[in-house]
Amino acid sequence: MRFTRRDVIVSASLAAVLAPAAAAFAPPAGGAEHGAEGAPSEAEVARSLELGGLVFPVFDEKLKLKNYLFISARMLVGPGKDVWKYRDQQHFIRDAILRAAHKKSFHVNGNFRKLDEALAAAECIKVANQIVGEPDALVQMTFTQIASQT
Repeated sequence: MRFTRRDVIVSASLAAVLAPAAAAFAPPAGGAEHGAEGAPSEAEVARSLELGGLVFPVFDEKLKLKNYLFISARMLVGPGKDVWKYRDQQHFIRDAILRAAHKKSFHVNGNFRKLDEALAAAECIKVANQIVGEPDALVQMTFTQIASQT
């Protein structure tokens, strides 16, 4: 079989277009149970609520606005809980988190550009569980992206 110049160009173009798509469907190298370093497993993502586009104001003790923190986060649903029940309430959870962030600044003491992740996670989980009406419905909060305005 003899290939023409056109056949070679078409084949190379198809290979270039299809290679990234094939890589997207390949299984992860680290196994299905544990994701890559720092990446959540598929099971964890399936039991999570994604909260993107949160904006936390940062203010001092005199309530003077100093900065904004732009946050994306993931909340993990407790074992044995119905994930879809909480995903249906996600907009109420987001509202409660933003209200809490406007009452208490979640910044690291002395640094208005950094998020105190432990404080923010504890407060956000507390208000989220109050909204859904179950004390152990949402058990963990992971911040996937944190950016500062200044």
